[in-house]
Amino acid sequence: MRPVPGWAVITAILAPVFLLGGLVLATARQSATYSSTRDTISSLSGFGATNRWIMVFGFIGLGLCFVVTGIGLRPAELPGRVAMVFGGSVTVLSAFVPQPENGTSAAHGLVAGAGFVALAVWPAFAFRLEPDAPWSLRPTASLLATGFMIGLLFWFATELFNRGSQIGLTERFLAAAESIWPLVVVLNARQLNPPVAEAAVPEEPV
Repeated sequence: MRPVPGWAVITAILAPVFLLGGLVLATARQSATYSSTRDTISSLSGFGATNRWIMVFGFIGLGLCFVVTGIGLRPAELPGRVAMVFGGSVTVLSAFVPQPENGTSAAHGLVAGAGFVALAVWPAFAFRLEPDAPWSLRPTASLLATGFMIGLLFWFATELFNRGSQIGLTERFLAAAESIWPLVVVLNARQLNPPVAEAAVPEEPV
């Protein structure tokens, strides 16, 4: 089983940093009418947002981290890695398809939705059947992770379509879970299968 390179560990760590940092800084720049519980993350990068570049930068950084982590997550099966790279790519794209100042954007909704789905289902396509596989890449953990994120996605979609009062809250839970799970997998795989094996020292003849 091929090891996880160090640069993939760095990007896996940076993904939640870009997400949380972007949310905290961008939210702090909005007026008192903005509600983290009610309003979407996308509205922070939309044309009506104050200093929208903060969340645009956050989306780009987050998406690139997913792309690089997916490339470097070598112990995972290829279909799962492709799904993560796709999810990261459309996350970057979403920064360039912003919400309008008033109303919604079907294009942004389609891009953001594709990213959320891809980043929720990638573990279900990444698991390995070998008995020595990292626990985070075994079928049970992978399917439970996808099931949990699909549940959060369904909750978010329900709030969104019903125009509920917790759209922003559910989206933040979903985004957080999708940014943290790759880090869990990378650290677990890295611990189990370090990138450089220690060379065996030959025993001196007696």
